[in-house]
Amino acid sequence: MDKIKVLKDLIDTFGISGFEGPIREKIKKLSPQAEFKEDEVGNLSTTIGSGGRQIAFMAHMDELGFLISYVEKNGYLRFKPIGGWDVRGVYNRVVEILTDQGMVQGVIGLKPPHLSKKEEFEKVLSWDDLYIDIGVESDQEAKEREIVPILPARLKKDFTILDEKYVVTRALDDRVGCALNLLLLNEFLHHPPQNTVTLVWTIQEETGLRGAQAFSARNSFDEIYTLDTVSAGNLPWGNFHQSPARTGGGPVIRLADRKGVSSLRLRNFVKEVARKNKIEVQEIVTGGSTDAAAAFEAGLNSIPLCIPVKYTHSQVEMMSIADYHNSLKLLLLIGTSVSGDGSLTH
Repeated sequence: MDKIKVLKDLIDTFGISGFEGPIREKIKKLSPQAEFKEDEVGNLSTTIGSGGRQIAFMAHMDELGFLISYVEKNGYLRFKPIGGWDVRGVYNRVVEILTDQGMVQGVIGLKPPHLSKKEEFEKVLSWDDLYIDIGVESDQEAKEREIVPILPARLKKDFTILDEKYVVTRALDDRVGCALNLLLLNEFLHHPPQNTVTLVWTIQEETGLRGAQAFSARNSFDEIYTLDTVSAGNLPWGNFHQSPARTGGGPVIRLADRKGVSSLRLRNFVKEVARKNKIEVQEIVTGGSTDAAAAFEAGLNSIPLCIPVKYTHSQVEMMSIADYHNSLKLLLLIGTSVSGDGSLTH
């Protein structure tokens, strides 16, 4: 599997929180030889190997998005945010709305500077101030284009490689975790591990870890590793202490966040595996949360292993390609380590 192509395929595929159908089908299509299971809420999983440790690698399929909430008489669309958006990041952006007939594009427009008063420049607009313009003149025209309330939408994406070292795009959170899971699956299908490894793709992480909660309540594992992103702090405004992880510095062990402290046993194990194999890792305490918190609350040992990303939840999330490759290397070693290999002790 081409690692960058897999990532781009997943990035390009629609799948906001609660509407993960297209990305779920894309994952199945990219690994047709695997036997997938879909649970009642839409989580996807497959298990490889037998015996040894019971391990799960978990990534979330969903990304931030919008729901169309109302169609004005003049054809403009009102909408609500889904997930943890910064409203400033959606101004003057192209939007893609998923209808039964395919994608309809529009724009989230702002009043131009030529028509704005001085005080309007200083105002941070609220979601209620914004609308989507799809180029129609009436609600009837919008209806003819299959636009109705409750349709899901996302911002249109670009995919840029900087100097062959960085990927810049939207939704690295968490399509990079989904890609890592697919790459692990591909490797384990060709070289089955001596452990029982389950690859899991969850729903609705961005709206409250809901998929991971459901999955963790119904399944048991010795170890759960959630594959996600974490905000990198190597930025010019100098707040590195808030998230002391840097792009290019290696995979991140996210030991604690606002939901609590992760498994110290798994942290020690991961550090030992990395040390023995000369993989640089970073450790941080940060805000936010991941699916690992839902697993831990269900009584399962879990820890997030993250890729540091600049400009999280924006159109220009930036990831080091070296971090991507080294994360895969570390995860493969974790999945294939036999009991005692990495000092995994209680």
